[in-house]
Amino acid sequence: MKTTLVMLSDYGRIIPRSKLEVLDNAYQGLKDNLAKYHIDVVVFAVLTKVITEFTPLVEEWENPHTCTPEVRKRMRDYEKTSTPIVIKWLNLYVLNNPFITPAERVGMGLPAEPRRKPTPKPAPMQQPVAEYVTKRGGLVDFRLYNSPSSKRFRKPAGAVGCEFFMGIGEHLAPDQCTRHSLATKSSFTIEFDRNVWGMTHTAYFRWYSAKGEAGPWSPPCFFVPM
Repeated sequence: MKTTLVMLSDYGRIIPRSKLEVLDNAYQGLKDNLAKYHIDVVVFAVLTKVITEFTPLVEEWENPHTCTPEVRKRMRDYEKTSTPIVIKWLNLYVLNNPFITPAERVGMGLPAEPRRKPTPKPAPMQQPVAEYVTKRGGLVDFRLYNSPSSKRFRKPAGAVGCEFFMGIGEHLAPDQCTRHSLATKSSFTIEFDRNVWGMTHTAYFRWYSAKGEAGPWSPPCFFVPM
């Protein structure tokens, strides 16, 4: 049965015989079409070399009379070194080759298209709503909500965390808040030094996305560590 890969990374998880079938399928599909696919013969020699070295090793490994501990170790070592080479080669010269059609890739037992990384969502446009609870010992618990009507503290879609700025003083602007931190959870605690206990602080919060894009600032939050 022809071995096919749903994802290219599956190559690293299949047995040696199946790996060899994947290599042979690609070899047969490419060898007579190097000019058509714009693959240099020197580049193609890399794939040929792996097949040439791997084939006798697979035969030894599958034969119960020759599959000694030494052969098993050679197999493990060869898979470890050759697998990254094969995956990188197939990804570069087949999956991302504009001269090979998706149908031709499938005919070689490979995925039709290279796997694309998901596009990060933009930062949410709503402002965080912050609440706090002061505790003894300079501890302040912060909770962030999606909206004033929501009492479930969680990040909105597209946000991977919250950026916040704090400063000592009342009615400060965001650029006057010199203490900057990042939080990846919607509920977190900050411990303040004793020398600022009893002083009014101003804080601003805003969500940020995986691309590092920030949303709008929250309304100012005023609190006094105790």
